[in-house]
Amino acid sequence: MQAINRPFHEIVNGNTQFFIPVFQRDYSWEEEHCLKLWEDLLMSAQKEGNYGHFIGSIVYVDSRDTLAGFTRWMVIDGQQRFTTLTILLIALRDFIRKHGIKGNTYCPSADQIETEFLKNMYGSDEKKRKLLLRRTDDGTLAALIEGSPTPQVSSKKILEAYALFTELIETKESGIIYQGIHSLNIVDVRLDTRYDDPQLVFESLNSTGVDLSQADLIRNFVLMRLTENDQTRVYENYWRKIENLFSTN
Repeated sequence: MQAINRPFHEIVNGNTQFFIPVFQRDYSWEEEHCLKLWEDLLMSAQKEGNYGHFIGSIVYVDSRDTLAGFTRWMVIDGQQRFTTLTILLIALRDFIRKHGIKGNTYCPSADQIETEFLKNMYGSDEKKRKLLLRRTDDGTLAALIEGSPTPQVSSKKILEAYALFTELIETKESGIIYQGIHSLNIVDVRLDTRYDDPQLVFESLNSTGVDLSQADLIRNFVLMRLTENDQTRVYENYWRKIENLFSTN
């Protein structure tokens, strides 16, 4: 296991892609969580020097299908934080584009945000985005990144977070927001499957956070030990049907 205190923008920099596996929960942050991240961002922008502001950790492991010049990582923990930062950056990009801001030393252009945080410059369709979510979440996030109509069945939580950040960004200078994002520090935890058990790490990290249901724990235990393709196959053919039968929505 390698754990490094690293600025968020360095984690997503380069031709790389992070994906949320099927055993993870859907995006679920409420307004209060998004507001806390916004407050952290503003606090980060006000700090002098290169100290940055710590906002948590992101834990990931090699997906085993990394190619030369393109790295691909499966996110084990920190997906809510990662997804929320991505939504915030989409809202910032759209604000800059809406107001025709060309970009300068203190404020980026819309294209700069896309290439640094949202898209891989030379990626094919399946490698184009830096973050892939699961099912409805992914379709909604992809539509926001591409600026296309959202799917008929969309993620309510993601759209709510986007609307909130769109409103908040109108109250601040885009340069301050961008500076805050660049000053956010995250504990970058990279697992090595030769020595680390992702399931044990996941259970340990989530033992003090928002409680996982018994169904969450069983799903993660069963699916995390499979390959990515087998995870998708087992989830779609078996587990998703069980979830639908017992859904409270």
